[in-house]
Amino acid sequence: MIAPPSYRKRHVPAIGVFVVLAAVFGPLVGGTSRANQNLVDLWLVYSVAALGFYLVFGLAGRFAFCQTFMMALGGYTSAWLTRTGPHWFWLGALAAVVVSALVAGLIGVLVRKAQHFYFAMATFAATQIGLVVFGEATSFTGPNGQATGIIPPSLFGHTFLQDSDVFWLFLGVLTVCLLLVALIERSPLRREAVAARENGLVASLAGVAVQRVQLVLFMLGSALGGLSGALIGHWQGVIGTDSFGIDLAIGIFLMLLLGGADSIWGPLIGAAVYVALPRLLSGIDQYSSIAYGLLLLVVVLAVPGGIAGALRRRSHADR
Repeated sequence: MIAPPSYRKRHVPAIGVFVVLAAVFGPLVGGTSRANQNLVDLWLVYSVAALGFYLVFGLAGRFAFCQTFMMALGGYTSAWLTRTGPHWFWLGALAAVVVSALVAGLIGVLVRKAQHFYFAMATFAATQIGLVVFGEATSFTGPNGQATGIIPPSLFGHTFLQDSDVFWLFLGVLTVCLLLVALIERSPLRREAVAARENGLVASLAGVAVQRVQLVLFMLGSALGGLSGALIGHWQGVIGTDSFGIDLAIGIFLMLLLGGADSIWGPLIGAAVYVALPRLLSGIDQYSSIAYGLLLLVVVLAVPGGIAGALRRRSHADR
């Protein structure tokens, strides 16, 4: 019997290779300057959020415009919990994951019958409402939605104060997230999600619980968004509603399109491009929006599968 294509993908060895390469080249790139180290760390934490969006959009086919809202929710939740209770970073991060997943579940249930454009608009409205609430709920977030004085991340008695230390924490978290997504890739959940994404009616007639599958992936993807928001908050020591606005929401969508929405490596590649491009275009800041638009247009027209898709086709062609 021939295994399904998703089962033939050796994600775990590939993840091992990625971790080794990142562990070798990450400090080399980041060690050249503090700004570069900041970009490398930002790439890792954005990759976690984009990987969550891959579950929601890439697998489930649901264009949720609320990933940044989940990031903000996770960041504020972890900041509030570690501010008012024991200063346990891991507890705040876990709470961010749980709360983001539960809120996503509530939103998903309320808009479960909305499809495509209407689902996007419903989640966009939820994001806008949430950001307004964050700005007003000062007892939870802070004055004008600014949470300051957030404790730095710490594990096993070690506090990650320097960006070079934070790199290892973020790489470890991203590795765990990649392994989780790799398990989903090899599970029946992926096959059911793809069937529901391609043709929901046929999938439901075949016995797939379409709404349940989409809701589970929406919750899992949002949980990763909440985790990334918590990491950002503890890393930078401050978060605000401006940090998770419409620009970042569009940015996460661009990450997945540029990298490739049909591969777990697409979010990582897209996040790297998204983080590095402003530095590469630093001399033409006034034209950066045009450059983003042209790059997206080229990718959509020339490589609709994203950079990861183009690399995969190239490797197949060379065999």
